[in-house]
Amino acid sequence: MLRDVGERSGVLGEQVWAGVTGHGHLDSLSGHAVSDTIPQEYAVLVSTDDIAASFAAATLLRAFARHPEPPTPREARLIAHEGWAEFRKLADQAGHQLHGRGGDLSDAWPVFKQVQDLSLHKQRQLQEIAMLAGRMLAALKGAQEKRVIDVPEQVVGVTTGGDVQALLPPEYAMLALPQTRMEATRRLLGRETQQYQRSGTEKMARGPLAILVDESGSMEGDRNTWAKAAATALTRLAWEHKRDVVWVHFSTATRVSVLKPGDHVALAKAQTSFLDGGTDIGAALDVGADEIKALAKRGQKGADAVLISDGGNELSSRNTARLDASLDALDALNARLFSVAISVPFRGAIKDRAARYVHLSAADMRSTDGAVAVGAAAGK
Repeated sequence: MLRDVGERSGVLGEQVWAGVTGHGHLDSLSGHAVSDTIPQEYAVLVSTDDIAASFAAATLLRAFARHPEPPTPREARLIAHEGWAEFRKLADQAGHQLHGRGGDLSDAWPVFKQVQDLSLHKQRQLQEIAMLAGRMLAALKGAQEKRVIDVPEQVVGVTTGGDVQALLPPEYAMLALPQTRMEATRRLLGRETQQYQRSGTEKMARGPLAILVDESGSMEGDRNTWAKAAATALTRLAWEHKRDVVWVHFSTATRVSVLKPGDHVALAKAQTSFLDGGTDIGAALDVGADEIKALAKRGQKGADAVLISDGGNELSSRNTARLDASLDALDALNARLFSVAISVPFRGAIKDRAARYVHLSAADMRSTDGAVAVGAAAGK
């Protein structure tokens, strides 16, 4: 009996795989039913993406395994429809988990596979990071739309977008009224609001971006979520300008994640990193400088560095000389430093020598303002 079940499962698996991908022999009711009922929106995906096809085949196989062998084509198609409905739910989950990271559904499956192997706590944390990163990215794009250098802006017409400061008066009114605020916010985040179109001269995009993310024990929880979301939003914005990104994870140890434009799997892996332990900002700056130097040797010059940390208490007078040396190394590479202090304010050189310094309270971390304040590092 068990051998018969195993043999049926193996044969059925081959039939379902052939039906999903078109690779193999469609010589069974099950295979034909799977092939005939593939939802149109997934047809290209499952025929070209092995990971998505594997999810689909496993889902369809489970559906057929729950039923006796179908005696007619109609009953086989009913089971296949059941399996594809389950796959659609998985696809929705995969796309939802990619929110905030960017990319399309074909990018989502490798990320989804990786996330499925994590604990439920890690999965929830990643979802929080992705959702907050999505809101931050919308705010960053809105702030950048009107940024021009050296030339005064002029209103040249009306367009649609997500820039709060450029909204037409009726759009402001909708945001102010309780009965229309939710819909107005949705349209703003979707970059569908009516706003003034401005003209000006934009600065050319700089080079790569190095993001130094504090993963010491005190960052666990909300601080880590905000830091990873801000780093994710800055990464996605940099990617849109074809800029490579490096994350330097640090506590008393360091770890480097190289994030080339569009590498959503590497981005998801970076989001799950947490080193724990103490805080060594000097080591983070040194590794950041080394990564920027390596990028410059490969022809990718003009990098910026963003430091996100709650380690203000670690900036004692005894390590001032080391921090100065680390900052001198960044200056020698023509790398601007953007400092973001979470809860505990920075002092001394980390604050004074930064191209931009932002201090966030616990209340500030519930908004997107902190990410917007350092958005110049990832934009034009």
